[in-house]
Amino acid sequence: MGTSIYLPPTRKMRSVAKKAKTKLKRSYLVDHFSIAFEFSNGKVNRIDFLPLFQKYVKGENLNYLTPSQFKKFKIDDDRIFWGKNEDIVFSIPSLLKKNKESDAILYII
Repeated sequence: MGTSIYLPPTRKMRSVAKKAKTKLKRSYLVDHFSIAFEFSNGKVNRIDFLPLFQKYVKGENLNYLTPSQFKKFKIDDDRIFWGKNEDIVFSIPSLLKKNKESDAILYII
């Protein structure tokens, strides 16, 4: 007799991602290292990236600490990033959570 695996015909699956109620409308540079995020519900959040950059950015990515390079950020799929190859990437929703600084960084190459 062989062994077999039984899979029930209907499996409950959790939804992978919940849809956000508010969408990011636009973002703009406020100061040398601060960016404001405006959402569809009218709320505006401002994030100072200088402490995050000083803590996490190392090596050749330090050139993004200059105001001329910092202002070249791009936003895509609730992520903000710098560089053509997404050298520095942060998740916007995790940045907006108050006490979750450790989850704020997505990755830095």
